[in-house]
Amino acid sequence: MTASGPKAGRLGELPPADRPREKLVARGADALTDEELVAILLGTGRAGTGVLETAREILRGNGLRGLLARSERGRVRELALGIGTAKACRIAAAAELARRLARAEVEERPLIDAPEAAGAYLATALATELREVMGALLLDSKNRLLHDEIVFRGGVSSAAVQPGPLLRIAVLEGAAALILYHNHPSGDPAPSPEDRATTTRFVAAGDVVGVPVRDHVVVGRGRFFSFRREGLM
Repeated sequence: MTASGPKAGRLGELPPADRPREKLVARGADALTDEELVAILLGTGRAGTGVLETAREILRGNGLRGLLARSERGRVRELALGIGTAKACRIAAAAELARRLARAEVEERPLIDAPEAAGAYLATALATELREVMGALLLDSKNRLLHDEIVFRGGVSSAAVQPGPLLRIAVLEGAAALILYHNHPSGDPAPSPEDRATTTRFVAAGDVVGVPVRDHVVVGRGRFFSFRREGLM
C-alpha cells in the first residue's frame, strides 16, 4: 500500500518544498511517500501525465511489492510497456540493489545454531562489560541473529527480570526463537539458583507466546555455561 501524498500529478503545481527531490534533500528519503520515491526514479512522467501521477498509477494495486515483482528478471519488458525502457531499467536497478542489500544483511548476520556459537559470540560481545548484563539473542527461522537485545546492565537481580517486555520485543522483531544470556563479572559462569529460576520462567513464557527459549548462556571470563548443553532445558 502506498502512503498518501500530494494530489497534484505535475511537479510544477506543487510548492517547491513539496517537490520530491527538494523534499528528499531537506528532510531525508524516509520523509517521502512510496510514490514520491518512485517519482524520483522515474524522473519524468508520460506524455500528458505528471511524474507523481505516473508513479501513483504504476503502484496502484499491489504497491511496492507488485512493482518489485514486475522489476524481476523476465518482467522488465512488461513494466516498460507502461513507462518506457529507460524508466523501467531504473526501477529494476533500484529493486535489484535493494534485494542484494537484503541478501548481504542476512549473510552477514552471525549463525547461532549451537551453544558453542552462542558462547563465542557472547564472549566477544560482553568482553568489556564490568557489570552484570542480561539480554537475549533474537534469532530468525534459520538461526541467524536478528537482534541482540539487552534488558539491563547492573544493579538488578536476575530473579526480578520478567519475561514480558523482552518477549514483546521478540514478537515485534519477528523472532523465531531466542537465547537468553547474562554474564558473571566474577568470572565463574556456574549458574545460581536465581539463574535456574529465571530460565524456567522464561521458557514457560516463551512457549505461551510462541517464541521458544532455546538456551540460557552464562558467560564468565574465558568460559561459558549453556543450560542446553548441560541438559537443563
